[in-house]
Amino acid sequence: MNSSILTNLLRDNPVVVTGMGCFSAAGDSVAALWAAAVAGRSTAVWQEFEMGSGSRRFAVCPAPVVDISSLERHPVRKMGRCAQMAWLAANQAWTQAQLADACPPTQMGIAVGSSRGPLDKVNQSYGALGQPQYPPSLSANCAFGSVGGALAQAFNLKGPGMIISATCASAAFAIGFAVEQILLGKADAMLAGGTEAPLQPVILAQLHSAGVLGFHEEAGQTCRPFDATRNGLVPGEGSAFLVLEPARAAARRGIRPLARLAGWAVNLVGSGRTRVNEEGSGLLQVMRQALETAGLCPEQIDYINAHGSGTRMNDLAEARAVGTLLGDRAATVPCSSTKPVTGHCLGATPALEAVIGIEALRRGMVPPTANCHQPDPSCAINAQPLIARPAEVSTVMSNSLGFWGYHASLIFSKPG
Repeated sequence: MNSSILTNLLRDNPVVVTGMGCFSAAGDSVAALWAAAVAGRSTAVWQEFEMGSGSRRFAVCPAPVVDISSLERHPVRKMGRCAQMAWLAANQAWTQAQLADACPPTQMGIAVGSSRGPLDKVNQSYGALGQPQYPPSLSANCAFGSVGGALAQAFNLKGPGMIISATCASAAFAIGFAVEQILLGKADAMLAGGTEAPLQPVILAQLHSAGVLGFHEEAGQTCRPFDATRNGLVPGEGSAFLVLEPARAAARRGIRPLARLAGWAVNLVGSGRTRVNEEGSGLLQVMRQALETAGLCPEQIDYINAHGSGTRMNDLAEARAVGTLLGDRAATVPCSSTKPVTGHCLGATPALEAVIGIEALRRGMVPPTANCHQPDPSCAINAQPLIARPAEVSTVMSNSLGFWGYHASLIFSKPG
């Protein structure tokens, strides 16, 4: 579906966000995430992981322990951590949107983004080999689709369903898919977001070997986006979900929208396995496509939540792409990365950052880039170092990019 068709569909049938939920290293709610983002509070801590014959310490951003004792959490009690965190975040969004009995179950769907899926269950399945009684539940619970399936059963969703794995842009791809289902008339409401539980030795070993993990004597300073001394990312875990529905449906139900999804775009650029184009051409293309779909021009963007992973090349490439997009405004339009707050939660990150972007819209406040003590002059953007500030924010852009050249850009506006 090309941008002009999407633009017309969105103009005639605006899609809004009526519920949000999250579970992350910052806490178990949207309010906790926003408070940490505005404070520029890094959540990274040192944690020991068993690595073969010994152990190794990594700076990571772990989410709280999940309490699965309550009856309502029964659908995910035997599932992996990413499914349990997904339920917690999705339930918050579902409750806020007041979707129960709002429309037929066949008209409500789900789209979940995840890079690594139920990896803990996969690891458990290997560990169970040779046991007298192999756990039969692992057959279903190791599947990537188990997360979406569990949520669909929990919330009685019988419409379109999809789990999308597009590396670190997964949740943004899922949100885009969800909107398309609404615009095509295949769903009246969609639960869309992402979840990731990658704080496991095998993933940390992979990221370390790839050379993308940052380091610093203080765990909280490990991720330093757009800082001259940045040297890598800090991994995290978490989940976030949005409820998307037509503006007309929300109005009919008397629900006040939190934001409007004004535009989005996704693409896949052949830039290698872990690298990005040095000029950020793939990201520039996807930002322009998102603006075209939204029927907006770059001058109408008030804030950009940057991917800003804290790696040297990714941050530089993104800054160059944003600089090209904004032109002379690049020095004044506030941009910030909130990766030090959540950690890099791989495929769930775009959903967490969508929540932060929407809160920036609602509250008229731009969160800072934590740990950006020495802004890199090569990254010639307004990286909003260290301190949040009030701002007139009507439209926000949230960017994501990942391994293998996956790029995504989401644009949210005030609901009007």
